[in-house]
Amino acid sequence: MPACGALLLSCVIAAVIIAQTASTENAARAATKVTDKKKKQVKHGASPRTKAQTPKPDAAVQKPEAQEPKPNAAVPLPEEQKSGPDAVAPPSDAQTSKPETKTVAPQPEAQKSSRKATDLAVPQLVLPADVAKAVGQKIWLNESDGSRDAVTSWNTNEEFASLGIGHFLWFPAGKTAPFEEDFPLLLEFLRREGTHLPSWLDKTPIPPCPWMNRAEFKKEINSPAMKQLRQFLLDTVAGQTQFLVARAQRAVEKIIENTPDDAEREHIITQLSRVVQASKDLYPLIDYINFKGDGTEPAETAIDKQTGNRQGWGLKQVLLRMNGTTSDGKAVLAEFADTAQFLLRQRVRNLPANRIWEEGWLRRVDTYRRPIADLDSNPKWGGNESPRAKAAKAR
Repeated sequence: MPACGALLLSCVIAAVIIAQTASTENAARAATKVTDKKKKQVKHGASPRTKAQTPKPDAAVQKPEAQEPKPNAAVPLPEEQKSGPDAVAPPSDAQTSKPETKTVAPQPEAQKSSRKATDLAVPQLVLPADVAKAVGQKIWLNESDGSRDAVTSWNTNEEFASLGIGHFLWFPAGKTAPFEEDFPLLLEFLRREGTHLPSWLDKTPIPPCPWMNRAEFKKEINSPAMKQLRQFLLDTVAGQTQFLVARAQRAVEKIIENTPDDAEREHIITQLSRVVQASKDLYPLIDYINFKGDGTEPAETAIDKQTGNRQGWGLKQVLLRMNGTTSDGKAVLAEFADTAQFLLRQRVRNLPANRIWEEGWLRRVDTYRRPIADLDSNPKWGGNESPRAKAAKAR
């Protein structure tokens, strides 16, 4: 009996051990299946994301508010904003870097007008050297009928000498006038261009006129200094003409600077460009500015009897009144002459005392219709008038 009891106990213990071993093996096989299943899920991208792996919504594609381009900024539009047939295929990096692919946001009409006026280039006045002398001789003809002696003159009731082809003003020491003293400017221009001045003029600054009044000037009209001055002016007709071209360029720039309205500024540049293209010798522009000014000074106006407004007659007013579009040179020059004559007639109507010069003014402006080479050299075309007529014309 003890032996049987011991055998039975041994069998029970063995059965328990076998059962525990089987349970352990089953649990291990189950754990292995779960692990294999998770591995398969990871392999096929189906594993749940951890917190560190989860991106913030749209963080990779949405720009902060501060980085959005301004309405007028010229930047390429994002792909998702493009529309229309041109947006089907996204441009390459090389294409997006080119200026042509940049898109500018629409601007209001007022801004478009301003940009257009600003972008228009002011014409540069350049006169070929071989034409300068012919233009200068015509201006000389206009101013003083081409008289050799008239290149040194002093007009009645004036306080200054009028010299050269353009009757440039030269004041005696201590004298002033409501006009620009341009003879010293002419001499400085010629000196910069390499022209040798008479020794008594070749000083810095240019000395004042040595003759104090008209009587003294006329008394010395045949003195050695006067003869030398006259010959110098006769020898430098082409250089004096180039000085008039440079002055005309400054006048044009002054007109643009003194025209704040964008539409008017654009109109002036457009009409000026037409005249420059039509007149290769620039004669109408050069002569009219020397003749009647640029039209920017309040003193160069008169009360219009019809409108009650002040009306000018300088180059600015001529260009503002022109409205043609043709590029035909003959038509453009005719329009310039017609407009200038209209304004001069208007001036005579507003200032009746000027009527004594009207016929000469209109004849002079009539020469603007033709190139210099086609003009009659008869002195009758000149107005036989002092350049700015100073006090008498009052511009």
